Amino acid sequence: MEQLVIGIRADGNAKIGMGHLMRCLSVAIALKENKIEVIFIVKNTQSGSFVGEKGFTCLQLTGQYATMEAEVAETLELLAEHHVNLLLIDSYQATEYYLEQINAVIPVFYMDDLGRMALPVSGIINYNIYVQDMGYERYYPEDVALLLGSKYAPVKPEFRSTPYQVRTEVRNILVTMGGSDFLNIAGQLGALLLELLPEHVHITLICGRFSPLLEAVQALSAENARLQVLTDVSDMWNQMAKCDIAIAAAGSTMYELCTMGVPTVCCYYVENQHRAAEGFAVQTSMINAGDFSKNPEMVLGLIAEKTRELLADFTLRRQLSTEMRAVSDGKGSLRIAQKLCDYLKIH
Repeated sequence: MEQLVIGIRADGNAKIGMGHLMRCLSVAIALKENKIEVIFIVKNTQSGSFVGEKGFTCLQLTGQYATMEAEVAETLELLAEHHVNLLLIDSYQATEYYLEQINAVIPVFYMDDLGRMALPVSGIINYNIYVQDMGYERYYPEDVALLLGSKYAPVKPEFRSTPYQVRTEVRNILVTMGGSDFLNIAGQLGALLLELLPEHVHITLICGRFSPLLEAVQALSAENARLQVLTDVSDMWNQMAKCDIAIAAAGSTMYELCTMGVPTVCCYYVENQHRAAEGFAVQTSMINAGDFSKNPEMVLGLIAEKTRELLADFTLRRQLSTEMRAVSDGKGSLRIAQKLCDYLKIH
């Protein structure tokens, strides 16, 4: 049988963070386990370097980021040259025209968080916790593959294989606000928690390599031994395993935290995280602290308040951990990889 090749079109940068690339890498790892060749197609050097470091072939397009319609011809040329059988696309810049042109040549599966319209693709992946309210089944024809629900959350295998224990005493708090964190939420939370929490509680801030305020956060760490700043974390599962409470933006990291069962307080600061934050608050007893971009003081205060509640209540932390594990079992990437393989075998 001819070697199957699946392409992945995604980007990461200071503006959009690393979430798109990270979840695609999880799928790529699962595809590789299924003996499928994976080729990434990206738009900028930052994305290319990141993917290359992970050991995957990466092709870089010319032109400016966020002009995907202009790259159709070049993309199709690369797909043909490398004998790509299916393309997984994960970008909010993908327009209806772009998707239609690519899907007319090879099957396109689109990682969709927004569900605003029926798109001209062969498959849709939406693992968000609120997807049951989006009505995909109503406006997509039967021949479009729908991979819906948190069972498809693309989580790396290490998150499901690394043991996590809800400890009786809180000693470590993890703060992760995404790869860009252009509002410096992590830095502001770090300063606040140092002031409010007991001296024995240590705080770890995870900051992306593209964060424009990384130096300011590192300066805060240099002034206080209780605060640690980590960048380019390659073993996030180990950082989660060491922490007793996490504070996170309601992006893809939430499904990793759920897989491990780390008691979490969440917030959001971009619109595409809004419904996710609400969904986690509905399906678990997790607190959604709200929109930092609109009311930072209120959100910081609520996060601090709920963190202290969790810190003081072992039973509450254990309950939340159990509820979160029910959201994601960590096998979503494997399920996506299998569905993509099954689609190619049938078609």
